[in-house]
Amino acid sequence: MKIAQGLFLLVLTAVLSFGSWFAVAALAWSHDLPDLAPVMALEFTATSEVYARDGSRIGVIVPVTGEDRASTNRIPAGLDEISPAALQAIIAYEDANFFRHFGFDLPAIGRAFYEEFLGSGDRGGSSITTQVIKNTVLADIRDDRSLERKAKELLLAIELERQLTKSEILQRYVNVVFWGGNVYGIRAAAQTYFGKEPIELNLAEGLYLARLIPAPNSRHGDFATTRASMRNVLDRMVRQNVISEEAAERAWRYPLEPRGWNVTYDGEGNLVEAVETGESVVVQESIGSELNWHVVIAVRNWLSERFGEAAVFGSGGLRITTTIDVQAQEAANRASLEAEVPDGAQLAIVGIDPRTGEVLAMVGERLRPGLREGELNRVTQARRQPGSSFKPIAYAAAIEEAGFTQATILVDEPTEFLQRGQPPYEPRNHDDGFIGPATVREHLNLSRNIPAVKALEAASAQAVADRARELGYDVEPYYSLALGSFEVSPLQHTSAFTAFVNGGTQVESHFVTRVEDAEGNVLFEAEPRRTRVWDERTAYVMIDMLQGNVADRNPTAFSWRAAIDGRQVAGKTGTTNDEKDIWFVGSTPELTASVWIGYDLGESIPRSMTLANGTTEAVNSSRQPVYVWRDFVENALSGRPATTFQRPEGVETYGFDRTTGAIVPSGGTQGAFLSGTQLPERGFASALEIRLAVDSATGLQATSDTPMDRLEVISVAPDELEEYLVPGGLPDPAPTGTPDDGPSLPGGPAVPAPNGGDAFPEGIGITPGGPIDPPAR
Repeated sequence: MKIAQGLFLLVLTAVLSFGSWFAVAALAWSHDLPDLAPVMALEFTATSEVYARDGSRIGVIVPVTGEDRASTNRIPAGLDEISPAALQAIIAYEDANFFRHFGFDLPAIGRAFYEEFLGSGDRGGSSITTQVIKNTVLADIRDDRSLERKAKELLLAIELERQLTKSEILQRYVNVVFWGGNVYGIRAAAQTYFGKEPIELNLAEGLYLARLIPAPNSRHGDFATTRASMRNVLDRMVRQNVISEEAAERAWRYPLEPRGWNVTYDGEGNLVEAVETGESVVVQESIGSELNWHVVIAVRNWLSERFGEAAVFGSGGLRITTTIDVQAQEAANRASLEAEVPDGAQLAIVGIDPRTGEVLAMVGERLRPGLREGELNRVTQARRQPGSSFKPIAYAAAIEEAGFTQATILVDEPTEFLQRGQPPYEPRNHDDGFIGPATVREHLNLSRNIPAVKALEAASAQAVADRARELGYDVEPYYSLALGSFEVSPLQHTSAFTAFVNGGTQVESHFVTRVEDAEGNVLFEAEPRRTRVWDERTAYVMIDMLQGNVADRNPTAFSWRAAIDGRQVAGKTGTTNDEKDIWFVGSTPELTASVWIGYDLGESIPRSMTLANGTTEAVNSSRQPVYVWRDFVENALSGRPATTFQRPEGVETYGFDRTTGAIVPSGGTQGAFLSGTQLPERGFASALEIRLAVDSATGLQATSDTPMDRLEVISVAPDELEEYLVPGGLPDPAPTGTPDDGPSLPGGPAVPAPNGGDAFPEGIGITPGGPIDPPAR
């Protein structure tokens, strides 16, 4: 008896001594407690969610913390966003007395101390309240198995219970609890293990998640043991009158199958077989998307630039609404997956609503089945030369600055352009040939280089550069600007073309419309800049010309493969020097889009390629990028009404000859012109006059026998010359410069006109109905 009393006194003395020491130590530690403000404000790292324009979630941005940049997949949820059954399961498993204690109870403390120092350590947190503390303000020491940590948890838990209600504490708990890998919080856990939102969880799924909490990584890998433990928890919930026996039986019979497992049950809900699928479940990378990875990369980069990496990766919890249209994005994904391009070549696809500047879809690389996209988003990050696809900008400037029309005649011929302080610029055509005089529309259809540079010269290189800068290009006023000899991203280039569709006004391209923080506060709302670049009449004339680039035949315009039944389509191909980049930029009234194809390291694209069916096809800008563009745009707009390009006041439509520029009252090519434009009846022939000596008595060409008093010098158009000829033909003309010397043409010797027509001088740009331009030398 005395021995027992002695042992009791010894134990009591030890307990009291330890208690006294612990109380003194706790008092000292209380002066070093962290601030509870982050817990009060529910401030912790959280996953940012990215949404399409229709409100559907299309991706996540997971914050990363610490020196090792560990990611934290956490998406905050309110209690009203979590099913009551799941909450019941978590409370029953983790802290059955949660609503009856003040942050702790003695049995819970005893269990916690035992697990920390004598047990397995799986149940270190003694209550939901202390686990909130451990996973937030004490997260940096949560793995320490020390009395100091336990004392601080206890003291802070008491203070937390004093300041918050039980519901508020429970909300914080379900959002901070660790669920394996880098998964934190019940929303991320529900999505990770069951592909559900937490409000959709049933009792069985809630029990499974609750069972994982003490050791989620290992317990997810041991489904049989986890399943058996659920029976015990269900029975305990029935005994505690938390659920009925019927509810417990329904939960047990539910065919539970978390991601990563294939599970078979018998008719009584008993486990027959559980086989791991090998799927990686619990680690969410820093970027995730159910629709397109590059969209989320673009959003992530934009957020980092605007708010800083600390806000995006150090805290997160943002809700980002984008302009992405799910149908259009799926169409872009499919077009990229099915694209046939040269081996090793890459591509970029982007589509913009020209009326709003909203990016509806983007694909930053050539997608491959089963392979995730890379980090580089070529839509926003790559910079490539646009080549001939820039020519419409030069021609639009010439319309406004030099009075050009679709029927303006320019001569495609060898030409030197003088540049101050530099050697003469001598551009070449893609075929190294020349077609002579033709209208602006025809030169654009056939993508002739020299006429495009002449258009820039007529407008002035400075004027073209100024307009280009307004559209977002970073350029200098050089003659080669007309041929796209600078670098631009596909997004910038596509955005520039929207101004033609939108009546001359460019709306700043953007893919983020709204950003909210975790509390719903609006951090950003898009107010895109609107810039008037072109007169609305100029914009419509250019759209009309670009429609011709798709629709014109005889000869066929280069973009003819872009035609879509039932829709108006305007567009322009583009190829750079050495075939390093091939483009197509085109638009319907509803969608402006571009496709770029090339190699990341700038190698030349091969002239031909072997298709999947074994046939060989030429590779150029009028084929592969056009195929991809048409596939994307047609499917993006499928089922949506077709509209038309709206013609403004002050624009009329005339029929004209695309070669000569002559008006064709019935027939010809229908083209848009500013109201009041006078087209000549004979086209460029009427702009040339031949001085011809005639016999006033006969009205025919004068001869050496014509008396001087009957000699008359008249001006004759080339196509009228035959009316004045006499048998034997014209005599040799006198030397150029004499007043009565017959035909005298400025700019050099005559060259054959196309289609067997009259001869025209080299080096002349001719405007129908106007003066002959001097040669550019």
